Amino acid sequence: MRDKSMVLFLAALCVALVAGCHPQEDSCNVKTAGIYFQYEAVEEGGGALGRATLWVGDKPGGTNLVLGDCGDEVAVNGVKLKEKGSNPKYYEAAVPVADVYEFVFTREDEDPYVSVVDEMRPPVLDVAPSGGSISRLDPFDVTWENNDGGQIHLLISGSCIWDYPNTLGDKVADNGSHTVPAEGLDATSAGESESCTAEIELTRETTGSLDPALKGTIKGQSVGRSSFTTTP
Repeated sequence: MRDKSMVLFLAALCVALVAGCHPQEDSCNVKTAGIYFQYEAVEEGGGALGRATLWVGDKPGGTNLVLGDCGDEVAVNGVKLKEKGSNPKYYEAAVPVADVYEFVFTREDEDPYVSVVDEMRPPVLDVAPSGGSISRLDPFDVTWENNDGGQIHLLISGSCIWDYPNTLGDKVADNGSHTVPAEGLDATSAGESESCTAEIELTRETTGSLDPALKGTIKGQSVGRSSFTTTP
């Protein structure tokens, strides 16, 4: 069983998120130099999304920035991102799959700020197991098409198990197969005798080029998913 201090930490984090722990500010009140940008281009299942989350200051996680009515806008490949979520708010839109994802932040009386993701990694295909049931007492292989290299982020999650291989997942070799050992999926105390759906998420990530006048991060993600039933 995982360390109880982690359980308490996660419980406190969930309470904070539900309560809405991020103060919010109108972008019209913040100069460009005071904004921290988080850009993501995500390819999954033959489609793509552009996503932006904005913060006040020099790092994410503090005051969430909401685009105001003064002309501030983020677009990806010409598609304006629309407001999503509540706390934090973020901006997202479906865009055609492309070789290049161009994020453009515009505001009145300033030249556009252009950031680019132009080296997406290959799509994550043929993720398995898909369907069926697997006992937590048995080892099994997570497999996917071996069409890249380096590392890939693996997360297996479910309502009756702890995240595998770590909380929120971890990087593993991107070689097309990863063995989950017997009892590698650790049931929660409430889920020891339960079965539930285990979601597999595999993500390849690359770093884009942020406009030199901006601060923040820009990433491209290629995502593959499948699920199965995990049983005692």
